[in-house]
Amino acid sequence: MTRVSTNETPSARTVVIVGAGVVGAATALALAAQGFLVTVIDQGEVGVGTSSGNAGGIVTGAVTPTATPGVLRSIPSYIFDPNGAAVLRPAYVLQVLPWLVRFIEAGRPARVASIAQALAPLVSESMQAHLALADLSAARELIRPVGWLKVYKSDAGFAETLLERELMTRHGVNFSILNAFEVADLEPNLNRDAYTRGVFQPDSGFVNYPTALTQAYFEGARQRQAQFIQESVLEVRPTERGGVSIKTDKATRQFDAVVIAAGAWSKQFAKQIGDKVSLDTERGYHISFASTGGELLRRPVGFPERHCVLSPMHDGISLVSGDELAGLRAPPDYRRIRAMAPFARSVLPGLAEQVIQREWMGYRPSTPDSLPVIGRSPSCKNVLYAFGHGHLGLTLAAITAQLIAGLLKGDADPFDLSPYRINRF
Repeated sequence: MTRVSTNETPSARTVVIVGAGVVGAATALALAAQGFLVTVIDQGEVGVGTSSGNAGGIVTGAVTPTATPGVLRSIPSYIFDPNGAAVLRPAYVLQVLPWLVRFIEAGRPARVASIAQALAPLVSESMQAHLALADLSAARELIRPVGWLKVYKSDAGFAETLLERELMTRHGVNFSILNAFEVADLEPNLNRDAYTRGVFQPDSGFVNYPTALTQAYFEGARQRQAQFIQESVLEVRPTERGGVSIKTDKATRQFDAVVIAAGAWSKQFAKQIGDKVSLDTERGYHISFASTGGELLRRPVGFPERHCVLSPMHDGISLVSGDELAGLRAPPDYRRIRAMAPFARSVLPGLAEQVIQREWMGYRPSTPDSLPVIGRSPSCKNVLYAFGHGHLGLTLAAITAQLIAGLLKGDADPFDLSPYRINRF
């Protein structure tokens, strides 16, 4: 996909973006660079939402959906094991059941193949899309081309990657299989007893301060006349004249078009427009070990057998884990992530002297088929959707922004966008 161009300027059109996370900020920059008059509205500050707590990966080979036959076999343990890889709170079972049925359907082999095919053009362009926006916002230094590494302690654990490796090969992902010595060359501070094999994607990127990148993207948009309004959006409605009306807790405003990029809260706005979407939250957790100086890790390192990632963020090492289905209202439960701290210290001995400085929980906006919702509303042409990125919010933010900008400009689609339409549900 070509980079964002600033050579064409549409007639002055006002676009409001509901949501100030990384997707909203990236979309604001992509639109402002094309001459749209952009307003971003969110109840929170720019960049402080769910994407602020992720592992920082821009994973160009993430073609494997969350639902796979192997994951489906583990669903009973999600219900009955409160310390398992994923947790379904009993009180939330009835509410999440329709989503879960679609999730199970998405895990059939034929569906996994089609979903991977739909993910491939998005993730493969994700790094270049970020670099294009970074060039518009003086943020290049925030994106590091250090790759994405997963390590495995057992042969059985590595064997579980067969489907992932087959999908990556099918879709042309650049990856290599590493032995223990090659892993040690990449990450010399890891405990060598923690792994025997690795899978490395060298073309992936890393952002060790996602909040700073989000804020840089919005600052680039602000320099192009975008504005931010910190209010709580209550209602999004089409107007009789073809535009949209945005009602907040303080005012009602009119715009030519709206982009719904409110993450896990997007479902309510789609419903107001008249569109149904299957969206729930895979709540993710992290704990942050305070930095004591020195470079313990060079990049994020995933430990799939323990369902976690250790990532060298700007203020220390983050341990990121957790897939919890409990909705938007249940209080956080940090017991599982706290129990993983000894594991983190065992595989990265340099953490032994580092104290835990922060616990955090965020709401991944997840569709059951692992595909985002990107495109126009079938109910109102001036409503566009940009949400549902699940585990790939940071990865897919910039490519989503470019696609939304192209749709509003009337450009030809760079590839088939039908898999991301909201009416697939």
